[in-house]
Amino acid sequence: MRFLLLLTALALAPAALAQSPPQAPRTITVSGDALVEAAPDRAVVRIGVQTDEPTAEGTLGAHEEDVQRVLTAVRRLGIADRQIEIEALSLGERWVEGGRRDGYTATRIVAVTVDDLRLVPQLVATAVAEGANRLDGLMYTLQDPDRYEDQALEEAFDRAREKAQQLATAAGGRLGGVVEVHEQGTTPPVPAMYTRAEMSMSPPMPGAYSAGTSEVRAAVVVTFSLEN
Repeated sequence: MRFLLLLTALALAPAALAQSPPQAPRTITVSGDALVEAAPDRAVVRIGVQTDEPTAEGTLGAHEEDVQRVLTAVRRLGIADRQIEIEALSLGERWVEGGRRDGYTATRIVAVTVDDLRLVPQLVATAVAEGANRLDGLMYTLQDPDRYEDQALEEAFDRAREKAQQLATAAGGRLGGVVEVHEQGTTPPVPAMYTRAEMSMSPPMPGAYSAGTSEVRAAVVVTFSLEN
C-alpha cells in the first residue's frame, strides 16, 4: 500500500510543477489635473470711521453719531444687518510734539458683505459721503467655492481617464475599471484683494473695483485595470 501511494505522489509531482504561479493583475496608474476659472460673486468692503475730539466722552459720543450715520446710509442700499460686521473698535489718546495730549481718537472698522457686485462702487461712495474716512480694503470671493472645487476634481478625473485610455491602446489592451483613486489636493480660490491706498485714490485707481477671476486647481492619481 505504501508503495502504491509513493508511485501516485511521484506521478502527480510533475503536474504540480508544471502549473504556473498566478499572474499579478495588470494596471495603469496615471495622474490628472484641472484648472477651473470662477467669476467672484461676493465682495467684502472694509470701511472705517475715525473721530477726533478733545475729551474721551465727547469722542465716543461724536463717534457713535458718525458711525450710525454711515450705517444708516449703507442700509438704505438694501444691505441687511447680517451683512454688516463690526471688526474693530478702539479709543486712544492723541499726542502732539512735546508730549502734550491733544485729545482722543475713536476708530471703528466695519466689514460690509454684498452679493451684488454692482453695488460696490456705490457703497464706497455712499459711505465716504456720509463720513467714512477710512477704506481698509476690498476683497472679492465666492459664495459657494465648494462647487468649483467639485468641478475641478471631476475634470481632473476625466483627464486621468483620457490619459489611461491612450496608454491602454498603445499597450494593445483595453482599459478596465477603476482600481484606486487618490485625491492629490485642491487649491481653493484666492480672493482678489485691493488695499486701502488703491481704493482711496480720487478718482480710484484704475481697476480698483475689477473683480477679475479666481482659479481653482485639483489633481488626482487613478489606477485602472488593464485587460487583454
